[in-house]
Amino acid sequence: MVHRRLWTSKSMPQLLIKGSDPHLSWFRSIHYSVDKDMSKLKSICQTSLAAFVSLLVLSALSGCGYTEPAYSLNSVYVLLQEKSGIGDLDRSQQENIADVLGAAFGTPDDPQLPDVAGIGDFIDIDKLYVAAGKVGRDANGAKRGLYREHCVHCHGINGDGVGPTAAFLNPYPRDYRRGIFKFKSTLGPSVPPTHEDLHRILYDGVAGTAMPSFKVLDEGEIDALVHYVKYLSLRGQVERALIGLSADELEPADPETGAKAQLLVDVSDPAQAQAGVAATKNAVESVVTSWMSAQPVPVPSPPSNFGTKESMAEGRRLFFTTLTNCSKCHGETALGDGQLTDYDEWTKEWVGDGKNLENIEEYEAAGALPPRNIRPRNLRAGIFRGGRRPIDLYWRVKNGIAGTPMPAASGQLSDDDLWHVVDYVRSLQYDKLSQPGHVPDFQRERN
Repeated sequence: MVHRRLWTSKSMPQLLIKGSDPHLSWFRSIHYSVDKDMSKLKSICQTSLAAFVSLLVLSALSGCGYTEPAYSLNSVYVLLQEKSGIGDLDRSQQENIADVLGAAFGTPDDPQLPDVAGIGDFIDIDKLYVAAGKVGRDANGAKRGLYREHCVHCHGINGDGVGPTAAFLNPYPRDYRRGIFKFKSTLGPSVPPTHEDLHRILYDGVAGTAMPSFKVLDEGEIDALVHYVKYLSLRGQVERALIGLSADELEPADPETGAKAQLLVDVSDPAQAQAGVAATKNAVESVVTSWMSAQPVPVPSPPSNFGTKESMAEGRRLFFTTLTNCSKCHGETALGDGQLTDYDEWTKEWVGDGKNLENIEEYEAAGALPPRNIRPRNLRAGIFRGGRRPIDLYWRVKNGIAGTPMPAASGQLSDDDLWHVVDYVRSLQYDKLSQPGHVPDFQRERN
């Protein structure tokens, strides 16, 4: 049976407010005294012992209990609304959006699904529970907390790609909250991937990055993680929609006039609250519909001469034409040394074209990672992040790579043309120029 928390404006839960640890309060009430008649040495020893005991107790208390993690609001996107001139959101408005999201989607330990049509076909809540929560096992010994065990250190508790290790990785981990995924079979940068696309990435990993293969997990565990990624993406996309709606249509508090902030869901105003809940449900339904309607691009059969020198030669010719513009980014030698100053869409959203970076410190303070230029792939290395199968490369050429400067293929190119380009790209790693030159044994680099 599927259990969902149904939410209304009257039952919207508040965010958990974490108070001080009662054990710590108890500890702070302990006082140590030293007998006035004792020697100076004994006084010093007892004082030192008291300090040592204090440290031990504090250390023990810091590890006691369990602090439930909470989702944080997308502060970078909130700041973007302000810097773009769309509108400011004061603290009460931001907290209200967080409350609405909490009512709709629950918490990291207790995820929920809003009650909208079709969502049960999109996300299996039972599988969601397998991936959610703290790491452990259920009463039957089955694993729980898979996302926190395998993914959170890179992708973060919010799915924002800002986990503890993220800043040290290149490329940065994926931010799920925009619903944009690079390596997929669907056409269009705003079209979500299929369930199978996400499963493939988890199973195979992403070559040349810190994203590993999870083949060691069983099928059910991988599937549970796919559902959790979709959940975080759904939540993140709805969050962005609500932030944008609130910034555009609602007024913050005005200290001069005494006017209160307009809230997305104001429980003190039933009519307004109903409208806010309806707007939230519409946002959820829109995202769910986009995911459910995503379909893979049909892949035609390769031409009869695929894999031959003739096909590769035609692919090479196309590679350097304005019909494909491949060499513009990948370079005349396909080493990925064409344009080197562009950004991916996750970064470009707040740095623009990279020429106007005066607000960069504010964005980083809000949670953004330092911007990095995106580098085109060195095609001669033979490392293809979205997969090296012919069909994988066909999808990259045909559909482009969402979130990057890599565009979809021109409509003037035929299916056979695309396969010829794939053929040429696959051949580059075997080209003579791609092979390391001979180095005498005594000059070789030793480990």
